Amino acid sequence: MQTMLPLHLCSVMNYVSIATLLTKSSSLYQLCYFLGIGGALQALLTPDLGQYGYPHFVFFQTFLSHSLIITAALYMTVVEGYRPSLRRLPALILGFNIYLLFVAIINTLIGSNYLFIARKPNIPTILDVMPPWPWYIVGMEVVGLLVVLLLYLSFVIVKGKVR
Repeated sequence: MQTMLPLHLCSVMNYVSIATLLTKSSSLYQLCYFLGIGGALQALLTPDLGQYGYPHFVFFQTFLSHSLIITAALYMTVVEGYRPSLRRLPALILGFNIYLLFVAIINTLIGSNYLFIARKPNIPTILDVMPPWPWYIVGMEVVGLLVVLLLYLSFVIVKGKVR
């Protein structure tokens, strides 16, 4: 239970990506685009493979599942014509922080480290340059907000306006 529940951001985003593709929901698309791309990109840059390397199944599963999250968001953007909206950002931030609190409670109850909020992971990540627990959680939120804004920047440049 400490490592296999689907509570990490990208585990949830796998389900959100599939639901986005099936339902064509604009709300799910916002999650898939902002949280999915941001989280999956970080996971691809610093994969937590544990003891499993190439050519183990976990290696391929990690890269494939995270790539599919990004692919789903890009498909909905490029092919289906969906666009991210900053108007939905406050709800996205609130919803994610409620989820963060829920996961923190689960972490406390079962001794896990989902979302890496109980402690920094044992692999090199951007968290290594942040202050110690619990302050790095605030740093993660700031970095997450910057990633969201960068993901939206291309739409501001192309359209010249904020939606």
